Amino acid sequence: MLKNYLITAYRNSLKNKLYAGINVLGLAIGITCCLFIALYVQYEQSYDQFHEKKDRIYKVYRTTNQGSYQEIGPTSPPYAEALLNDFPEEIAATVRVMPRSGLITAGEKAFTGDDISFVGRDFLQVFTFPLLQGDPATALSEPGSVVLTKAMAQKYFGNKDPIGKELEYENEYPLLVTGVLAPVPENSHIEFDFLASVHLFEQEEWFTGWWNNNMMTYLLASEGVSEAALEEQFPAFMEKYMGEDFERLGLRLGLTLSPLTEIYFANNVQFDMWTKHGNRTMTYIFLVVAVFILLIACINFMNLATARAARRATEVGVRKSLGANRSDLIYQFFGESFLTTFVAVLFTIVLMTTTLPIFNQFAEINLTLSLTDGIAFPILLLGIALVVGLLAGSYPAMFLSAFVPAKALKGGNRVGAKGQYLRKGLVVFQFVISIVLMVAVLVVVQQMNYVQDKQLGFNKERVMLLEVDNEEIYEQRETFKDQLRQHARIAQVSAASGEPGGFHDMYTFDVQGKEEQVIMNTLFTDENYLETMGLTLLAGRNFSEDRQTDAQEAIIINETAARTLEWTPEEALGKEITNPFSDTIPRRVVGVVEDYHFASLHNEIDPLAIMIGDDNRIIAIKMTSGSVKPVVGLVEEAWAGIVSQHPFAFTFLDESYDQLYQNEQKQGQIFTVFAGIAIFIACLGLFGLVTFVAEQRTKEVGVRKVLGASVLQLIHLLTKDFAVLVIIALVIASPIAYYAMHQWLADFAYRVTLRPTVFVVAGAAALLIALLTVSYQSARAALANPADSLRNE
Repeated sequence: MLKNYLITAYRNSLKNKLYAGINVLGLAIGITCCLFIALYVQYEQSYDQFHEKKDRIYKVYRTTNQGSYQEIGPTSPPYAEALLNDFPEEIAATVRVMPRSGLITAGEKAFTGDDISFVGRDFLQVFTFPLLQGDPATALSEPGSVVLTKAMAQKYFGNKDPIGKELEYENEYPLLVTGVLAPVPENSHIEFDFLASVHLFEQEEWFTGWWNNNMMTYLLASEGVSEAALEEQFPAFMEKYMGEDFERLGLRLGLTLSPLTEIYFANNVQFDMWTKHGNRTMTYIFLVVAVFILLIACINFMNLATARAARRATEVGVRKSLGANRSDLIYQFFGESFLTTFVAVLFTIVLMTTTLPIFNQFAEINLTLSLTDGIAFPILLLGIALVVGLLAGSYPAMFLSAFVPAKALKGGNRVGAKGQYLRKGLVVFQFVISIVLMVAVLVVVQQMNYVQDKQLGFNKERVMLLEVDNEEIYEQRETFKDQLRQHARIAQVSAASGEPGGFHDMYTFDVQGKEEQVIMNTLFTDENYLETMGLTLLAGRNFSEDRQTDAQEAIIINETAARTLEWTPEEALGKEITNPFSDTIPRRVVGVVEDYHFASLHNEIDPLAIMIGDDNRIIAIKMTSGSVKPVVGLVEEAWAGIVSQHPFAFTFLDESYDQLYQNEQKQGQIFTVFAGIAIFIACLGLFGLVTFVAEQRTKEVGVRKVLGASVLQLIHLLTKDFAVLVIIALVIASPIAYYAMHQWLADFAYRVTLRPTVFVVAGAAALLIALLTVSYQSARAALANPADSLRNE
């Protein structure tokens, strides 16, 4: 019986090559896309899952409720030791992680740009980063110990055994290699090339300061200790160590914990610049798209199967007359469905193996699959094939097997209104999905263009950024700036604690006439920052080198800060603002700058205070018009004259600011590709369906043409029903798409408006695609010789 089913299915496929080809191609592309998305989502969800103790590892965040609740990533060195001392039963270990980049030398070799993380002794026992050489228990036990990845060992020492070799960090701190690490997994939120003992700095003054927040703190909870049990004890802990400072400064900070496996998707943590982050919402959206693609492919199969039902009525009648019962026919039609799916799966394997490298390059990730190693991928492939076979074959099997033999043999089992309504409903459903995806693509593109083109309030073009990452450039930064200003191609130079899109400190300020303190982001810079960045003064003046008191007594605030303090820009001038953390005398507001986006467009513009200060971490160089390359050469020459060993490295402000949206842009591109494929599969099914409809109406078309109908009239006859279906789909899809994209845009504080034109354009595009798809076959039928059409009937 099974052999008979397979032979029948094979013969049907040969007899209807076009429909079989459409089904196989649609299912193969659909399954391939679904598997790509599944692999991508699995990769995103796998971050930090490889750690053996992942369920007990937490990252410690500071929190503040002043203004609004915020979680803050960096912590200071004392937290780790104090937490371990105060909670010896609840906490098994604590780990500091201080990511840095700087000059690393090995004899004659010197490199910058490699990531070195200074970590606690227990790092390799808490986290699962295997060593190829060395003992995890002792590799980081001494202050000068360091372990490095195999790639770095090759880079610094060639083929020599690195164990026992010496390195030096910043020409000041000697390091001894005690281990070689296996490659760090790409799905780790912590990235590094070297791990060195943070205890190298324990004699430094900053190492004991509770306000020197320059690292991350992790803890390993004891067996059976919950996150909540620890968090409820943190208020007393903070009061014990920082209560006096809280009273003096008039603020309160708390602590909270984030499970290790949640850190990658924690996008709202402030100043978490050392952590790689993803977007959980986008992974869910991709999963929905995968389901949509599979549904569209299955609908194609169901539509074509039910449309051809009348032609198979005689076959069903004969089989039932010869003794086949309904269950036998159900098995037969499911068999055909599974055979089609099996062939599609074979094509899927070919498609995946040939296109995976292209997808990896496009998505900038490293997905892998294997048909022999492990069982995860084969099981996934088998599961999808089973689901698709059941979905695609369910309705045809039930529908066709219900034909009455006598009516079937007489031609009475025609697909009536019920069957037509079903097919039309499925077409509408396909185009509802297609229009939703089109709207989504249009909105994503609009938002990314908005992010790129929005007036940011500062000039990010032609601004070079240099890191102040060594003592030589820091000590001689004024000389360096003066040298650069001598060149006509350099408009201005400024040193600051951060740049737009980069790190900004946050302090609490006492404000004249206000009972409550206000938290403001803070920038420490010089007199040239406003001019270098192209900031606009709304009121007052800039800092001046001619006013020596500006360094201690002047402050500039942004428009939002003035508004928060209930001042107009003019009213703010002369008001006293004091930073109790560092100021001994009040500062007077000398200027108010127009709001500019010093953070990404994900965040609303917060109050900002700008002061003159020595905490300079970057040097910004504003270039005049013309070629950039000669100016880069001038800057490099000036750098080499001051800095002896640190290689010259730079970025441009526009590039670094655009990096804030790199993840969204890449995911938007991936989404666009998959949405386009979903629309293509829908059109593929529509093409097959209209081909069959045209074949069914061959006699009608021939008669109408003989009676004088024009080609355009015949095309209109065959296409109007599908146009109506697309319009119905637009009406249904619009509210669904509006809700979905409204939720996605909520992640951006500054975003495009969802205008009706987006839905009109998507609907028009869907209608045009449908009409082009339908018109091709309609035109073929309309242009056919009516004599041939009537003879064939």
